[in-house]
Amino acid sequence: MGPDTTAVITAAAGGVGGVAIQLMKRQGATVIGLTSSPEKAETARSLGADHVLPYEGFADGVEEITGGRGADVVYDSVGRATFDESLAAVHLRGMVVLFGGSSGQVPPFDLQRLNAMGSLYVTRPSLNAYMQTREERDWRAREMFEAIDDGLRIRVGGTYALDDAARAHRDLESRSTQGKLLLTF
Repeated sequence: MGPDTTAVITAAAGGVGGVAIQLMKRQGATVIGLTSSPEKAETARSLGADHVLPYEGFADGVEEITGGRGADVVYDSVGRATFDESLAAVHLRGMVVLFGGSSGQVPPFDLQRLNAMGSLYVTRPSLNAYMQTREERDWRAREMFEAIDDGLRIRVGGTYALDDAARAHRDLESRSTQGKLLLTF
């Protein structure tokens, strides 16, 4: 990731999306955020997104912004509703990082599509796979806390009692929230 990288972030006004924008901007990337409303677009811009697009037709918007090249990477936390456009938004040998499924899981698909679309890469990481040992967990936590000490903003969009966890999930699913949601005891 660096100054020659163009990255697309879904749910750019959400908790993970907002952090991802800031971390990528620290590395010099051009960031295109995807949001579902003008208010969320403003939030994504305030966090550093260079461009903000609505979900509908975003691959065309990415193509226009990049002068026809496409993005280097799409970080897709939405899943089923955005996956096909995420694939269309990356350039030859680009990568789609599918790390969530808020709209549902991506159904199985023919891997030959990746070949036909330009030898694309797709990965489906999980937190546990990247935090296998205590040393790895400590290292990643240390990097996060150092970034926070250096000005990374963690936005809390709502706090819910643990008994209201179902309401928190409904609010997330309705796409009415921004930032992290916290459950308290």
